[in-house]
Amino acid sequence: MWWLLACATPELPTCEDTDTACFRGFFRTLLGGPVEGMSLCAEESCTSTDSDGAFVLAGLPLETDVAVLAEHPDYVPTLFGQHTSMAWYDWYKVAIPQSVMDQNASTLDVELAADQGHVLFLAWEGLNIDGVDTDNVAGVTASVAGGEVFYANGLGLADAGATESSGSGSGGALNLEPGSVEVTLTSAAGVCGGEHMFHFQGAEGVIPVPVEAGFTSAIDVQCD
Repeated sequence: MWWLLACATPELPTCEDTDTACFRGFFRTLLGGPVEGMSLCAEESCTSTDSDGAFVLAGLPLETDVAVLAEHPDYVPTLFGQHTSMAWYDWYKVAIPQSVMDQNASTLDVELAADQGHVLFLAWEGLNIDGVDTDNVAGVTASVAGGEVFYANGLGLADAGATESSGSGSGGALNLEPGSVEVTLTSAAGVCGGEHMFHFQGAEGVIPVPVEAGFTSAIDVQCD
């Protein structure tokens, strides 16, 4: 669960009441420390995290699929796709160390291509909108159009022999062509992703995920 984390944090920054969408929250390291200087940009709005790892990214259009690009010299450039169906979102995110992606590539015996992008998914039982974790979902299978799916072990690292999600509820696909890929997750209860809280709006469980060269697209998907 590298990109979404619950931990003790300072008070959330404030989103002003406007007719646009606003993201507020924190970036943390894997050990829970604040990440200062994480740059976030979407549409024509940009901001960066402060010494607490806190940020506010405001002025985004409502009812729109928005791609937020998060960059920091010490972490993997990450893309977060979000459908702005609400006026505000609380984000509790973890900066992905390059060592995680390198270990995934090594385990799967591939090289990360600089001119391609990657996708990581995380399957939850419910929506995490206030920093309180819900359970990850094991037994989820996935398909990524144009890519080979891998599933992660309990530590969230690629397991070359896994055929479904473990207790970490995570997995992904490496080296995808820039553009958009269709991602589908299926649990014992059926197709996931009916709620588009942390990804683009999809149809019948098929989630369109934007792919940017050199970025890792991270999505959180509700699997009831």
